[in-house]
Amino acid sequence: MTPDSVPLVRSHRAALAPLCAVAAALAAPGLRAQQATPATLPETVVTADRTAVPAEQVNASVTVITAEEIERRQLRTLNDALRDAPGVAVIQSGGPGKSTSVFLRGANANHTLVLIDGVRVGDPSQVNGAPNLAHFLLDNVERIEIVRGPMSTLWGSDAIGGVINLVTRKGSGALKATAFGELGSFGTFNAGGGVQGAEGRFNYNLALLATTTQGFSTVPRRYSPGIKNEPDGYWNVSFNGRVGFDVSDNFQLSLFSRYGMTRTDYDAFLSEDPNLRERTWQTSQRLQADWSLFDGRWKQTLGLSFVQVKRRDIDGFDPINFDPFSPDSRNRGRRWQLDWKNEVRLHETFGLVFGVDAYRDSLHARSTYNFGFPDNKVDRSTRTAGAYLNARWTPFEALSLTAGGRLEDHDAFGTAATFRLGGTYTFSDTGTRLRAAFGTAFKAPSLDQLYLDFPAFGFFANPNLKPERSVGGEVGVDQSLWGGRARIGVTLFRSDIRKLIASTACGVGCTTLTNVGKARSQGVEASLEVRPWETMSFRIDYTFTDARDRVTDEPLIRRPRHALDLTANWTPLPGWTLGAELAHRSGRTDRDFSQFPSPITHLEAYRTIRFTTSYDVSKGVRLFGRVENLTNRRYDEPLGFQAPRLGAYAGVRISL
Repeated sequence: MTPDSVPLVRSHRAALAPLCAVAAALAAPGLRAQQATPATLPETVVTADRTAVPAEQVNASVTVITAEEIERRQLRTLNDALRDAPGVAVIQSGGPGKSTSVFLRGANANHTLVLIDGVRVGDPSQVNGAPNLAHFLLDNVERIEIVRGPMSTLWGSDAIGGVINLVTRKGSGALKATAFGELGSFGTFNAGGGVQGAEGRFNYNLALLATTTQGFSTVPRRYSPGIKNEPDGYWNVSFNGRVGFDVSDNFQLSLFSRYGMTRTDYDAFLSEDPNLRERTWQTSQRLQADWSLFDGRWKQTLGLSFVQVKRRDIDGFDPINFDPFSPDSRNRGRRWQLDWKNEVRLHETFGLVFGVDAYRDSLHARSTYNFGFPDNKVDRSTRTAGAYLNARWTPFEALSLTAGGRLEDHDAFGTAATFRLGGTYTFSDTGTRLRAAFGTAFKAPSLDQLYLDFPAFGFFANPNLKPERSVGGEVGVDQSLWGGRARIGVTLFRSDIRKLIASTACGVGCTTLTNVGKARSQGVEASLEVRPWETMSFRIDYTFTDARDRVTDEPLIRRPRHALDLTANWTPLPGWTLGAELAHRSGRTDRDFSQFPSPITHLEAYRTIRFTTSYDVSKGVRLFGRVENLTNRRYDEPLGFQAPRLGAYAGVRISL
């Protein structure tokens, strides 16, 4: 298996029991809290049910990051936004732009479905099909919804750990324009601007963003004594736009567009290499029609999407780190996607969401070798079609139940069926909400795993691979206190994954891939939100993840066992905000690839502190700044790739 796909510790019931006791105590009627919702809780959630549902009726665990929070916390990339979300572990191999893995509730990096405005943005040209989230800039994003737990019933393949959905802003009102610029450590410069608004039946929102940095060497000094460290730079230029036209009062057309170009200098494991780099060209397009009938009781959405990711990795010649095997690798992944969704409200207490979707993934890859090895080429594609149905019954305001199923057909492995059940119940007199969900999910093998051979190295893909499958569930309680000024939540979760794709021997000097792996992930997510005054708020999130390989009984690598995040925000004066964040990670393991065979090693715990501030100088002019890793902590996220040290950044945003 690759490091990201090594499966999930025996259940530590002793560790879970205190948290369960705390949850029960907090939910006790004796608290007698008024039913209220803290200001940070969104009114509706879309991704969990593929339709807008009141947050109090959603039975999945959901975190919503709003545009206001993105700007206040000065989050620049999707990586930044996900780092302190409950149940999410973000592992980046160095600084900006470097390869990133996201482990949702201990699942593998390719077990999370990532959507942007309804478009699946996983990279069909990657080994595991996952996107590099470091390339997604956030300045034009309206909200990010993170749904944890098996969600394949509504969304199909990849959604074993959950779904991350980015929604861009829809233009409205009079013309508004914004621009910002930022300078900071490591030779960093960020800039961007956009316009948005509406004229009659036409609305628009367009943005251009750019970032560049000289970066730093990802190779820790302890591994490179006597070798000059060279910085690994990065630049990214991205455009995203959303335009719409109301053909009539009940029929709308929308076009979503994204383009991006990047260049990333990077180092191989424990190896300084000044000439190793990757270029990417990414495009995403979606044409969408929304049609409402019978006074809104039947809503239809029809979408056609196209995604293309082109990557070129090249290692220029240098006498020290010359790679004789694959100095030039070119990959192109494409996806055409067609989807039709229907939302039908049959009764005030009963509604359906059903639809069909189909997509075609294609991979074109070519690697050039030296020393007489033949070029390696592949040009293959797969087709998938699926149908789903999800029903919601709310017999009375306190109770809401859901049940759904999906059948998906893949032209390589056949069919996959999934289901999901869930429910919530709210005690209005105490402000207590109980929720539970249970379901199945799957991950289809990638094109790379199915068809990309490397005969020069004795590796052969396996076109007979089956999908990876999971079954999992969760139970949780949310307690509102002090008239909505405080909220506590505790969730217990578990997921069992089987048929994981792993490398196995197929003869002497021959390896291939087969469905032999098994994993289990279980744990606790706990959170506390407090707003003692309108000008101040606090949030604490803790996640315990017990993830283990059920074949070898070893812990899954790169998943922190304990993750703690503390966030505080204060507005001491109108127009002036201050923020402080502390992150703690411990109980991590990784494989030491500097040895053979590669043993599992335990990594040191680390803590980082982050400060942000902003001040409205005048109407439409805001100054802002932040400090990252205030204590200048040295640590590796994956072993052998050091994380950024102390950094300071400052800039200005102008709105007209």
